[in-house]
Amino acid sequence: MGKFNWGTHIISEDVVTLAGYEKFEDLDSCQKYCTKIAKSNYENFIISNWFTPKEIKQHIQNIYAFCRYGDDLGDDAPFPPNERKLLLEEWMKDLERAFNSETHPWEGEPRHPILRAVSHTASTFNIPITPFKRLIEAFILDQEKTRYSNYQELKNYCIHSADPVGHLFLYIYGYDDEELQRISDYTCTALQLANHWQDVSRDLDQDRIYMPIEDMERFNYSLEDYNKKLVNDEWRALMRFQVERARELFEKGKELWEKVDSRLVVDLRMFTMGGMAVLDAIESQGYDTWSKRPRISKLKQLRMLMVSRKLWKEAHKKGKGIR
Repeated sequence: MGKFNWGTHIISEDVVTLAGYEKFEDLDSCQKYCTKIAKSNYENFIISNWFTPKEIKQHIQNIYAFCRYGDDLGDDAPFPPNERKLLLEEWMKDLERAFNSETHPWEGEPRHPILRAVSHTASTFNIPITPFKRLIEAFILDQEKTRYSNYQELKNYCIHSADPVGHLFLYIYGYDDEELQRISDYTCTALQLANHWQDVSRDLDQDRIYMPIEDMERFNYSLEDYNKKLVNDEWRALMRFQVERARELFEKGKELWEKVDSRLVVDLRMFTMGGMAVLDAIESQGYDTWSKRPRISKLKQLRMLMVSRKLWKEAHKKGKGIR
């Protein structure tokens, strides 16, 4: 994933100024900025893929820029965790400035160009502030909590860090049904878990352990072993368990494919394919995620792209548009 040069954040006494404040004011410039961010940052899962309907692609890129900026504030800003938390709290304040208005939601005056673009997207699709707030809350939680006692605690983290992204996609495609959101949570949580198990080494280098302590104890793998990045039979069994748990969630999430617009299904299937490919990569290297970070091969990425193209053509023939 390429790093985006955000500029300089300033923390001075009680004043926090985020990089990008007052950078652009007109909507067109703000949205072009979001597009630039989206094109410079790619992960295992293409957020705004080549086949996303044109009428929503810009909105997807606006959402992506919001997520990427907050994630980088929490992970890459050159400050200790307590000061990164201040940056994220300021990001939350600017979100609230965007949402709060004397007239209508999302007609406020944020200082950051990304939030100007997000305001346009949220207003267009009647998106509440909740999913955006939950994402920022997850970034803040990463500055405060570095260990998880059990799987339920980790799931609660995913409610904030991952599930809101699925809700945002549903809103953009015209769905505000809570039952559909519940089903999408399976896929989003699975994606988050796949990312965690792919990045155990990177996360530990930041003193973050997402592996539930309860699960480690179940497989007789100690915190001391974890901190040593020890690969043994216990670790492989533990990681195999986590991979299968994530796969089960991906399977449950497939129920959504039968309930939404065929064009959204293309995205959902691509997300699932990408996440499953990460899990396959973990398995293919014998569940040793310490020695080498699992990656999706270029060949597999190409195959996924070809599948996406085929799915999009099929969806396009059905003639369904955004609700």
